[in-house]
Amino acid sequence: MEETLKIYWTLYSEFYSNEMMIRKNHNPLREYEDEFIDGPILEVGCGQSSFLLEFSKSGKEIYAVDNDNLQLDILNKRITAYSSPDPDTVHLLNLTIPTDKLPEKKFSIVIMSDFLHFFSLRDATVFMDEIITRTTKGSLVYVRVHSKKHSYNNPLTPEISEYFKHFFSTEDLNILFNYNNFECLTCSDNIQFLKSKYENTMEAAWFAELLDREGITDPTERENIIYENTEEITNAWISCIYRRK
Repeated sequence: MEETLKIYWTLYSEFYSNEMMIRKNHNPLREYEDEFIDGPILEVGCGQSSFLLEFSKSGKEIYAVDNDNLQLDILNKRITAYSSPDPDTVHLLNLTIPTDKLPEKKFSIVIMSDFLHFFSLRDATVFMDEIITRTTKGSLVYVRVHSKKHSYNNPLTPEISEYFKHFFSTEDLNILFNYNNFECLTCSDNIQFLKSKYENTMEAAWFAELLDREGITDPTERENIIYENTEEITNAWISCIYRRK
């Protein structure tokens, strides 16, 4: 992870307590808790997962996969402080997908939140073949991806497409979660036009720290840079829950 993102996620861990993170980040899987089958929970690209934090009190075995040790370390501290689970039930795995393979388990829940848009549609389709082998009848899969309506989906900013490889439509997700293997339980197409005041405050603190490190101290220059870099964007995403057939 590059240094600017390390600063961001460290600040995030300071701004968002465990309780606040769970409260602010919607978990639609709660609606299906009475349908969870036996088996461990997997989140790919977990970061500081509010899902795994919340489910750490469920008694289920947890597999948290990310390719950054900072995020895994912070998540481990969060889970330990929040639920004090048996350490043998929490597995923090530094894996780079798709180079590294997932644990050979049958997972009852798979979470891919803000993960698949870092892949081309073709690579995401190949990765889904592995997800199919790691799930069984009744397994639930939650997915959230940037949609084509996102402000970053802009041909005038090609450098962003090097970072976010694909912006999704519902049709794209229907290709990944094909009818032969999955049934769709919920699907929502969302747009956020304005960030919350709290989000803006955190982003301003992030840029202030970056400017400190760059040695930029002029108040007017700092204010202008922070304003330009925290302007509103259209945040658009699709989130769905699928059940394995």
